[in-house]
Amino acid sequence: MKITVWEIIMELSNITKKYFNKEDWQDLEKAQSVKELYIVANRIINRIPEPRIQVCGPISTGGKGSIEKNMEVFNEKIKELQEKGFNVFDQMPFEDPMHRIILNSKKEEYMESILTDFYLPIFESRYVSELHFLPDWQSSRGANWEHEQAKRLGIKINYI
Repeated sequence: MKITVWEIIMELSNITKKYFNKEDWQDLEKAQSVKELYIVANRIINRIPEPRIQVCGPISTGGKGSIEKNMEVFNEKIKELQEKGFNVFDQMPFEDPMHRIILNSKKEEYMESILTDFYLPIFESRYVSELHFLPDWQSSRGANWEHEQAKRLGIKINYI
């Protein structure tokens, strides 16, 4: 049985869910651009205590070969890190809206927008102090970009 992106998101940890309120979920549903998703992410990140980390790795390219399988790996690792006491910015709630938005845009433009309009402002603002890279991160265009940004900005890198 194929697991949908939304089903994976519904499996979010209670730790992740506590940083979201009703307005955040509504804004994710009605967002029409990656920039709008960043506005919601900015609110969420500011509710997460410092220091904050983020998990990086394959989602739409590389990894286990499918978005669903890659998201399962992400979700498991995020929960594991949260259980160990890390304050994780969990990007999983943004994946379903991102995939909805991609249907209305060209893939290359969309990918670039995710990187420049969502992740870059997060990294440049220093909202996260450390990036944890999943195995097979090198197989993902986005994760390679994140890795380069971390090096450029001096964000600590941890390989899982």
